[in-house]
Amino acid sequence: RRGGVVECEDCCDMTLAICVTSVGHSRVSCRSSRRVGPTRGLALRRRTSPRTSTETTDAVATGGGSDTRTLEGRVNALFPYVAGSAAFMAAWVFGPFPGSLYTGIPSHDEFIAQVYDVLHFTPLFGPSALITKYNELGRLPALTHALPGAVWCALSAWQLHPASRKTFDGAAHRIGGRAMLAAAATLMVGYALIDANGLPADIHDFQGHSGGIADALDARIQAPTPVNTIGLRLLAGWFVFTGVRAGVTAKEGEYKKHKVWALRHVAAGLWVAAQRPVYSAMRSAMVAGGFLGLVDDASGVESLADGFYYASYATTTIYFLAGEWAAKGKEPDL
Repeated sequence: RRGGVVECEDCCDMTLAICVTSVGHSRVSCRSSRRVGPTRGLALRRRTSPRTSTETTDAVATGGGSDTRTLEGRVNALFPYVAGSAAFMAAWVFGPFPGSLYTGIPSHDEFIAQVYDVLHFTPLFGPSALITKYNELGRLPALTHALPGAVWCALSAWQLHPASRKTFDGAAHRIGGRAMLAAAATLMVGYALIDANGLPADIHDFQGHSGGIADALDARIQAPTPVNTIGLRLLAGWFVFTGVRAGVTAKEGEYKKHKVWALRHVAAGLWVAAQRPVYSAMRSAMVAGGFLGLVDDASGVESLADGFYYASYATTTIYFLAGEWAAKGKEPDL
């Protein structure tokens, strides 16, 4: 005791404490200081300002902060694009135009044809059959491909949001994952019907043209199956494989691997949503180039095929690279 102050000292990397008491009183109150090595005397801890509520809220909302060196940080950076793609696909499928869910309903298909005629969309975006051609199989493609595709896109955004892993103690994330894989399996049934019945755009809408790159490869390779058809089937296979791996790793409790495969699965399917607006923008640029004399026959089937498949190549590449970039982010050791 020195002047009413008791100095408590522990060595060997123990916590020092400053114990203050009044003379003649046995009650002692203590405040711990920072941990230090063996020393004599008093060690005072500088009080740091508490974390602001805004910082705390941001960390909780994003689930990983904004550090793009980490997997969660990269997912946070990409999430607005995932959510935007999902919202666009929902509007495409459920909205009045083009409303691909309603394909096969005569009044809807007639409405689409009228819009194309009135607004002269055919020279710009191609024939209205690009949207309504699945009616050749009745309502089946709409119900087995368009509908589960929109559900899958919406669930992809939900599953990547940290709220899904916190709601109902993670039950919402588990149920959402199962529903997402069920939607993926269903939409692949629809894709198989479309592929088996010769409804891909190059065969059905562009008179066999697959875009300049694919046409050149087809002419050189002379394979029985067009290059674009092979590529699309490979993409479909990768979509199925990544979905299976995401489901298996989740079931086995390999959550780090699960995150990686889930990101790859989202990238393998969500590019389809972005392809549509990119195609529209590309076609608008090509038609403008035709007016300026920069593009020959900007409204011909070859130009339409170029725009359609180059948009597909671009969006597929961007989404796959973005998915791999996110998947390669660092994960903390648990």
